[in-house]
Amino acid sequence: MNRRQLLAIIGAIGGGGAVVNGTGAFTTVQANRDVSVSVTDDALAYLAIDDTGNDNAEYVTEDANGEFGIDLDGGNTTSGGGSGVNTDAVTVIEDLFEVRNQGTQAVDVSVTPLTFVDTNSGNTLIVLVVPDTNFPTVNLSPGNAETYSLVVDVYPGGTNTSVDDTITVSGVAP
Repeated sequence: MNRRQLLAIIGAIGGGGAVVNGTGAFTTVQANRDVSVSVTDDALAYLAIDDTGNDNAEYVTEDANGEFGIDLDGGNTTSGGGSGVNTDAVTVIEDLFEVRNQGTQAVDVSVTPLTFVDTNSGNTLIVLVVPDTNFPTVNLSPGNAETYSLVVDVYPGGTNTSVDDTITVSGVAP
């Protein structure tokens, strides 16, 4: 075999190897990886919900699962004996709770609904959830928090109204 024939065979083998190897693309790959997820109470979550630590913290409750709530009714035994908000009055509870970004990226936070309304026997109860800085969506960078207040209005002064509902706190990466 001469040198020219040897180079032709090596070239043919090399060309066939390129056909076998292709371009490096693949059709499917399956790889098993570990996943670790911990569930914690609201105050320790990546998007934390907690009281602000001020005097109004007595209106923020926490159940056995660590979920936060707001209690302005007669069942709130920590409020010094009160049994609700005043009739025919507007009650403002500033800096009631906060939503804190304890994650690693910025999030747009919204609380829904921002308004609760109940009418009963000609009376109206309105509860408004108000963020301190931006309305209705707040952008929180990691480590920052937004504080929320409540405005409660009872008109014309009846006591047969109440709100027992749920708010949803959502965080979406922008």
